[in-house]
Amino acid sequence: MERVNDEGLMDVAVVELAVSDAARPAIQAAMDAIASRGDTSSPAGLVAMLREAIGVLRVHGGAWTHAAAENASPMAPAAAEARFVAAADRARARFDVEVVRNFRGVLERRDPPPLAPSEAPGLVVITLIVAARRALRDAEEPTRAAIEAVLADLEGLASADLVALDVVWSPADPADRMSAEAMHERYPELFALSAAP
Repeated sequence: MERVNDEGLMDVAVVELAVSDAARPAIQAAMDAIASRGDTSSPAGLVAMLREAIGVLRVHGGAWTHAAAENASPMAPAAAEARFVAAADRARARFDVEVVRNFRGVLERRDPPPLAPSEAPGLVVITLIVAARRALRDAEEPTRAAIEAVLADLEGLASADLVALDVVWSPADPADRMSAEAMHERYPELFALSAAP
């Protein structure tokens, strides 16, 4: 995260969404496409990527199984930078290999390690990490409605307000399977969501 505004306060939001195996292929393909073609070198490009990623998640809202949100209060830029970096590092530490990354306009791809074929169902967790120059909505309670309200707030960010964005999905390799048990072990903060209305 680049510290681009040393005056005023910044806020950091982290939203995690687990989605079921049925929606995983479509979501991963869409997220991969966003990362591949997105412009990470400008605030306008980052806002476009954020809105597109949230749009993908909304289309598959019925597949959300679990979620979590990390609340924060507006803070000094240096503290926001540290919080953003810590959240991104924490998200990346939960899987072995980052298959695709688009950072500051540079796209990197790595081959995943060989995996034994598996027909077992597998969940995927998408993590959105956002830093902004304005206060961001907090999830006041562990509910689907609260998560949707946070996403709506992030979707409304203007490019002038967005400082940094990171979107991490795990596991990134479609052949890698994460069971519900493994998800709860890696993401103990996730809470179960009610069915979509």
